[in-house]
Amino acid sequence: MTTSAPGIGRRSLLSAGLLGLLTACGSSAGGSSDGLGARAALGPDPDLPVRARALAATRTLAAGYDAALAAFPELGARLTPLRTQLDRQLTVFGATRPGATATATGTPAASGAPAPAPASAGAAVLTLDATERGTAAARNADLAHASPALARQLASAAACAAQHSMLLRGTVPDGPADAAPATTPLPPAALAALQAALAAEDAAVYAYGVIGARLSGPRRTRATASYQAHRARRGELQQRIAASGAVPEAAAPAYQLPAAVTGTASAVRLAGLVEDRICAVYANAVQATAGPLRAAMAAALRRSALDTLAWRGSGTAFPGLPDD
Repeated sequence: MTTSAPGIGRRSLLSAGLLGLLTACGSSAGGSSDGLGARAALGPDPDLPVRARALAATRTLAAGYDAALAAFPELGARLTPLRTQLDRQLTVFGATRPGATATATGTPAASGAPAPAPASAGAAVLTLDATERGTAAARNADLAHASPALARQLASAAACAAQHSMLLRGTVPDGPADAAPATTPLPPAALAALQAALAAEDAAVYAYGVIGARLSGPRRTRATASYQAHRARRGELQQRIAASGAVPEAAAPAYQLPAAVTGTASAVRLAGLVEDRICAVYANAVQATAGPLRAAMAAALRRSALDTLAWRGSGTAFPGLPDD
């Protein structure tokens, strides 16, 4: 089997290393990152209502950050990086002026007046967290109504909202329960995406075995939890693939890591890289699947996005998607 990037096979990990597999699994599944150019040639955008809701929600969220920053400048170091990531989401979802203040209806404010701010900085943070979580829930609810390419963007933006919530609250919010394994054959693209995710989880399990050996204290505890989580996801993927009538591909006997892990710093870097690349794998799986399986892939993307944040200390506007 080959992954979504041509010329890189599963067994090539023995020579290409972990980075090669995860990069291959995480390559863009649909060419253009937003799909707008292709749809323009085909007529009206069938995703228009979903994209409009995504844009309106992002504008409302951005307006909340603008109001909090205007009222409580002392929150700047904490909130500005999150607000900046929303500018990219605004652009991707179709805004022509991503930096403009917006009203709760999703249209630019004619007067330029920000949305009302809470009475205290603490209340402002709590309000933003609630809005982030509500936005993520709305994006996930729209997955079933979106085209594969747009669903990939929505799931990634929802994962970004989960990262923001973690930064605002300092805790990892509970995620949705995984959907039940499929009991019918999967379309070829969906099966390939699950096999690619399984390959990435196999590599992650191996990597965390190395990572944990170089860490101590809370970081070792976190690595152990990640190791167990990836093992559990690997088992779930194997069950889903087997339930579809296909044979889950076996793990390689060993994996070559992209760089030597010699101490704490290199172990932490590798953990962040593993989770970041797995975000890309699951973003592709969201695009390739539908229904409950798509929701499960989005939940896995969200989990790895939070783990990326935990290891690196920073997130991105679209976890798992290319930067450009």
